[in-house]
Amino acid sequence: MSASARYLRIAGGVFPAILALSACTGERIGGPLIVEIDASNASTVLARVNEKAQQCWIRSGDRAFRGLAVIPELDTRVGSPRLLIVERGKATGLPKMVIQAEGGPVKITTYGPLTEAAVSARINDDVLAWSAGRDSC
Repeated sequence: MSASARYLRIAGGVFPAILALSACTGERIGGPLIVEIDASNASTVLARVNEKAQQCWIRSGDRAFRGLAVIPELDTRVGSPRLLIVERGKATGLPKMVIQAEGGPVKITTYGPLTEAAVSARINDDVLAWSAGRDSC
């Protein structure tokens, strides 16, 4: 794991405290993300993140995600469920980022070249919030 990877435990009151802290400092945590959330089904968590990513990043026309697509691979019969963020129109190309979930409690991990871009802080914020149940973009 790289030094820039982040590890957080989300359960009970910890998540609101993290949001409050980040709001106070104005700093958003970018880079690869490793987070354990209080959920038992990785596919369900990623299905929710996928639904919100499609709505809030892709279909909304958000400038930060222009030229990108989110491809869900939620079939857990083979490997861990994951979301691939790829260049639009290049679904079979190498992903720019992978959002993967596994285990119970569910551990979400992100990796790929997009984790080093400025948009990774936004992705991390959204993945944390959506996996904890936030409905809004």
